[in-house]
Amino acid sequence: MRSSGLTLVEILVALAVGTVVVGIALITSTSTRRLSTVLDAQAAAGQRQTAVPQLVSGALALGGRGIEGCGLELADSDRRARVHGIAVGDDAPKTREVFAGLDGGGRPALYLRTVPHPRQPWLEDVTGFMVHAARDSEGVWRALEHDGVTRWIGLRVKLTWRDGDERTYDLALPHAPCAEPLP
Repeated sequence: MRSSGLTLVEILVALAVGTVVVGIALITSTSTRRLSTVLDAQAAAGQRQTAVPQLVSGALALGGRGIEGCGLELADSDRRARVHGIAVGDDAPKTREVFAGLDGGGRPALYLRTVPHPRQPWLEDVTGFMVHAARDSEGVWRALEHDGVTRWIGLRVKLTWRDGDERTYDLALPHAPCAEPLP
């Protein structure tokens, strides 16, 4: 007759099975966490490859649309762009500024600000914004001379993120604005 209770062998077998189950759970959890990190990085890279150029292009493409004058102002360091134009469906000229800076919590961000409204973070974790050059109709990166005015058909914009990723985008400026230095 067996007394109620567990033998030493049964306890050791139960501990071994429990250890294997806990080990499998930890391995699965770690693998899932790594996969999540990889997928997050891939999603961010995909957004930086497709969505970001469309957003930035949409903001800068306003330059020169429906107005007299240049339509584009750049800071001496080319780290700030001010764009003047009339948005589709609107009849009042708008001025937008695009620049990299720190938000109130000290995190880097790219800002899109409609003047005179306050600035709001637009793209998080952007540490650098640089306008490099203009593109002419043959695809050569330079400004066009038209009627004595230098007109830009495109911009090469470089964005840098906090994780060290740098992306360069070639953006079209359909209204060929001229550019002036920011005051």
